[in-house]
Amino acid sequence: MADAEILQHYLQAGETTISNLLLHHYKELGMTTSQFVLYLQFKSYHDRGIMNPDIRMIAKNLGTNERQVFTQLHQMMTNHLVEQKMRKLDDGKEDAIYDFSLLINKLVLLNENDRATTVKIDSTNAREETFNHLEAEFGRPLSSMELQIVNDWLDKDNYSAIMIKLALRQAVMNSALNLQYMDRILQSWDHKGLRTERDINEHERQFEQRKATNSQKPNRKTLTKPKIPIYKLGE
Repeated sequence: MADAEILQHYLQAGETTISNLLLHHYKELGMTTSQFVLYLQFKSYHDRGIMNPDIRMIAKNLGTNERQVFTQLHQMMTNHLVEQKMRKLDDGKEDAIYDFSLLINKLVLLNENDRATTVKIDSTNAREETFNHLEAEFGRPLSSMELQIVNDWLDKDNYSAIMIKLALRQAVMNSALNLQYMDRILQSWDHKGLRTERDINEHERQFEQRKATNSQKPNRKTLTKPKIPIYKLGE
């Protein structure tokens, strides 16, 4: 067969796409490698609109027999990865198809749980870092009341760890190292809708710029010319 014919045959066979999420996590769903490859076989037919492929052909593609294919399918059904459904055809007849929606739903749920776990871990780490920064600047452990205030900032006021870190920086710069001063700063930023590091830094830059500009303006009193007394000649 010529190279051009081989390429044409390859292109006509089509392609089967697979989510990297499934490729990387199928083991966590309780799938064996054999079951994963079996799923790929079904998907290659489903993608071409063949919802009820010949099991004998799938067995041949896998180099196995029909009994092994049915055994794998039964195990997957037991693990809630696939279910058999009845489909009504255009001629009114019905046939059975294998639906892998359960597998996809289980994969999405696994991904959501992983993301929730990651967010929880990141939140815990950020909280610990916040406490460490405060205690490092204060030079002492935080009291139970101070810990509660910081926890309320994070949980009730939804101030981010970066906001608290920047408020701490402002408190240090202004020699007002206490949580009450930081709380006023955080409330001010919150009322102005400043919640990202970029927005807060830009706001503080503009504030410092205005303060510097005002300090450079000459005092109007110094510009007022002194009154020169007028004396009448002869007096």
